Amino acid sequence: MLKNIGFEQTNTIDDADIVIFDTCSVRQKSEDKITWKLTQIPKDKKIWITGCMVQHNLSKKKLEKMWELAKKWAIKLKKWNFIWNLSDIKVEEIPFIINEVYSPLWQTLSQKFPNLELMFRIDDVHLLPKITKYLGYDVNPNDIKKLENYVDLLPSVANQTENENIKTAYVPISTGCNQFCSYCIVPFARGLEQYRNIEDIVNEVKYWTDKWKEEIVLLWQIVNKHPKFYEILIEVLKNPKVKWLRYTSPYPTYYNDKIFELHEKEERLCPHIHIPVQSGSNKILKLMNRWYTVEQFKEFIDKIRSLKRDISITTDIIVGFTDETEEDFAQTVDLVKYSRFDMIYTGIYSPRPNTKAYKTLKDNISKEEKHKRWETLNNLLYDISLENNKKEIWKTRKTMIVWKKTNQTNNPENPNKSWNTVFYWYTDNFKNIELENFDESKIWEIVEVEIKDAIALKLFGK
Repeated sequence: MLKNIGFEQTNTIDDADIVIFDTCSVRQKSEDKITWKLTQIPKDKKIWITGCMVQHNLSKKKLEKMWELAKKWAIKLKKWNFIWNLSDIKVEEIPFIINEVYSPLWQTLSQKFPNLELMFRIDDVHLLPKITKYLGYDVNPNDIKKLENYVDLLPSVANQTENENIKTAYVPISTGCNQFCSYCIVPFARGLEQYRNIEDIVNEVKYWTDKWKEEIVLLWQIVNKHPKFYEILIEVLKNPKVKWLRYTSPYPTYYNDKIFELHEKEERLCPHIHIPVQSGSNKILKLMNRWYTVEQFKEFIDKIRSLKRDISITTDIIVGFTDETEEDFAQTVDLVKYSRFDMIYTGIYSPRPNTKAYKTLKDNISKEEKHKRWETLNNLLYDISLENNKKEIWKTRKTMIVWKKTNQTNNPENPNKSWNTVFYWYTDNFKNIELENFDESKIWEIVEVEIKDAIALKLFGK
């Protein structure tokens, strides 16, 4: 968007006039990093902050105090502090929307960092021509009307690298979430669901494959909830330049037999599914407002395992959620053993502001117990991963190699010239892999690799 109104991107802070932080809020730790990072920016550089950290800090009280404008925008100020439909905002009304409505976050940070110039929601990216005009930057008035909606962003301004060496492109198919899991900040940080249409998605995929991208990853909070998800998969796979297609993250109850069948028969739809389960206890799933039971999740696992094609399954689990007893945690352990996940991203529960859990549930599991449960799951993961990975030995896997590392090794005869180059990345079923003596000219290509050995969480191939 900024490129389209006359800005240029630079890869170094020294060369920049503006430094933009795109923030995350899924955990408090993500937000805590920002203050330290802001101290690293020279005072002569303007700072902009966007991302989820911004939106969920919207101040409804601040909006209501500015009663003249608030009266006009009242119909657009919904429950949960969402702001909608700002495309028709006038340049002179920009101060109402930027910075001040993020009080007290804006006040706190701007006092510490006088060079903080702007805070804006990701959803308001299409307003940047108006915002930069208000801030005093030289913007052509014709550019201000280019786009009206965040979900309508064109591939020509897609927000990711155009480095031809990088073969992966991430394509969002929707934004926002209506699910309202009790612990989750996403609806408050990104708003409610808005679906992109199939034509826009297919066009963006074509844009990236024309720029030599070979792996397409479809993104959304609950990606398979899109009402046309199966059709999207089919249409994207019609593009012969798409060699690998992935998606994340799905939800167990939004699958259907057609999607399962596609996983079994379509080789370019990668044999890997990352599906967050969060807990193996029905009591905890209900407290989390997850709309499935352990029994339904096991049905999903059984369905995947029954396919003629082996599918790697990874997951997210939260430990130490409100009222999680030893018995509840034991049920999670049992589900992990049943599911035989290849990877578990285990999060230690911490309440997030504005969520239902923050407002109505007590964080009543001790830090010591949370870390103990985290360690138990981690140890179990290592055992299962080792067992799963050993089954890969002597198989041939399609693999994309994307980076290398050169290490000095011990060689008593010639210590000055003993170097070992190792190449890394992942297989089609999303397992980390390491190779030696690889043809460096084939970095970023998808190649056939024979698996020679395996340890927990890593394969070794040739």
